[in-house]
Amino acid sequence: MDASQEQVKRGGRARERHQKRKQRQAMVARGGEKRSGKSRSQIRSQSRIKIPAIRLPENRIIIGIPLGFLVVVGAIALLAFFKPEDPVVLSNAIWVDKSWTYGERGSDEINGLADTLRRNQIGKVYAYVSTLNINNNWVGGETGSGSFLQSRDDVTDFVTNLRQAYPTVEIYGWIEIWTNLDVDDGYRLDDEDLQDNVADFSLRMVEEMGFDGVFLDVKPLFTGSEDLLRLIRGVRASVGLDTPIVVAVPADLTPDDEDVAPIDAIAPDTVWDDNFKQRVLLSANEIVITVYQSYRDNPLDYINWVAYQVETYVNLISDLTTDTRILVSVPNYQTESAAHNPRIETIAAALDGVNLGLSQFEPEDQSLLTGIAIFTDRDLSDTQWDVYRQKWLNR
Repeated sequence: MDASQEQVKRGGRARERHQKRKQRQAMVARGGEKRSGKSRSQIRSQSRIKIPAIRLPENRIIIGIPLGFLVVVGAIALLAFFKPEDPVVLSNAIWVDKSWTYGERGSDEINGLADTLRRNQIGKVYAYVSTLNINNNWVGGETGSGSFLQSRDDVTDFVTNLRQAYPTVEIYGWIEIWTNLDVDDGYRLDDEDLQDNVADFSLRMVEEMGFDGVFLDVKPLFTGSEDLLRLIRGVRASVGLDTPIVVAVPADLTPDDEDVAPIDAIAPDTVWDDNFKQRVLLSANEIVITVYQSYRDNPLDYINWVAYQVETYVNLISDLTTDTRILVSVPNYQTESAAHNPRIETIAAALDGVNLGLSQFEPEDQSLLTGIAIFTDRDLSDTQWDVYRQKWLNR
């Protein structure tokens, strides 16, 4: 298929998604629509095995059949009684900031957090550990102004205490790496010392601090960044194949989509191309699409923008053979900026966008998006948890 044919094919898919989306927008704005569908799992037919007939005296048949039946029933009952329950893996996640990892929270607060996460089917925590500063050193402390070495025990204690309160939780060490700094040419992700530093620090988080995996929050990132792919490979070589690597992925700011309005403040085509998105999908165990800092000031435009991100990544991963998980990170923070309007970018609107994007797919493809990650700078209120449950858990 030449380039023009491929463009026509993609244009047809976009128009089809556009028509479907228009039919659902009114219902989504009222809180989403109920959908039902079959599970991805299919029932496989089992081969029939013929057992040769065995002739027994009639009286033995009369006695043997009920006796054998009772033995089988009893054995099944015993196995069911003694069989341990399989642990339930909860794919939803939450980011927890330095007020938790460095705040020396008491046992009551840790137990309360664990209970809240369980009740809301959140099985993963992205726990802030450190940011790589301008001198290529890792910062620490609740204000972020100290050395990580001086406060590493606080992070380790948080991991230990949360795991005691919630034994099945998966805890990932969240590290922040800024690619551009206000020095020289500003760009530093291509620096070999930085790459080695991140790889070594990732291993320490797993081996010394007890994290289950590594969460790389590298920003800003632009399409085709070979340095990002090299960084992921370096961390993989350091922590090994069995340690999960999670990568935060920026949403496309100005996609070429008829339902998403252009933004004057951002250059057109500020997006990752499809090939680069798929390369990152194949490099990580999990990606987290950050659907905030969109520069949007219209609620419906924001919902459509989020829906576009979901449709794009579900379409792309459906073409791959990979176990990589996709989560969408929804916002719950109040800091206002040119990029983030907290009255527009809310949990409710973001989840409306996620559900609108998923509504374009059949149930088996919807399941390719495995969960929601809540990005928050404070504890969620009861109302916010209700919105999350209604629009995501009970959708």
